[in-house]
Amino acid sequence: MTSFTKPAVALKRDRLSDQIARDIESRILSGELSIGDTLPSERDLMAHYGVGRPAVREALLWLNKTGLLAVSNGDRTRVSEPDPKELLDLLSGAAKMLVSRPHGVRLFQQTRTFVEAAIAREAANRATEEDIARLEELLRANEDAAGNVAAFAASDDAFHYYIASITRNPLLDALYHSVLELLEEQRRMSLSHPQALSRAMASHRAIFEAIRDRSPDRAEAMMREHLATVEQTYWDMRKHDAGEEDT
Repeated sequence: MTSFTKPAVALKRDRLSDQIARDIESRILSGELSIGDTLPSERDLMAHYGVGRPAVREALLWLNKTGLLAVSNGDRTRVSEPDPKELLDLLSGAAKMLVSRPHGVRLFQQTRTFVEAAIAREAANRATEEDIARLEELLRANEDAAGNVAAFAASDDAFHYYIASITRNPLLDALYHSVLELLEEQRRMSLSHPQALSRAMASHRAIFEAIRDRSPDRAEAMMREHLATVEQTYWDMRKHDAGEEDT
């Protein structure tokens, strides 16, 4: 058996605020506290836990940051409805650091392909007649904006975002939005290519027609082909503009 030869490291006890946060969190997860329930006042929480105001406030602010509580001035703290976007926003700092490197960009490009190909497939299976009509409107708006890169980019976003909304899955929708936001530089650079708009319009129409025709295999294939073109355009332009080698 291995023995400890170095001097013992001084262990710190959990902060009071951490213990309070864990206790409140366990009450929420167990169902003791339900969405919309109000918590006792800060004064009552101080008395309940036997601590000062700073520990209570720090615990509540942390739970607010994680999305479990809604804390506002002048109103009682409430258990909040889970928001997938807030969950993903907690990761945004690390994600931005990762995407600042070529390897990170490739990872997020791969993630976008996985997610959006699955979204396109699901949209072909689930789209209602109203969804298809709305998607066609967005497609036409995208095609009408072909002479204006900024307007085209906005209508491009609207087209892709609506396809994601057809899944009726808020977590998947939030994940897609987060990944797309992180790839903003890629999208901006790719759309500046002379042939980018015409390629994108052709791809969008092929994707729309596959969804309209209820063809999940074709919808997935067309989306993968579209994103592969966008990615290749980005790396080609990046090499040309900055003289970078692939890493």
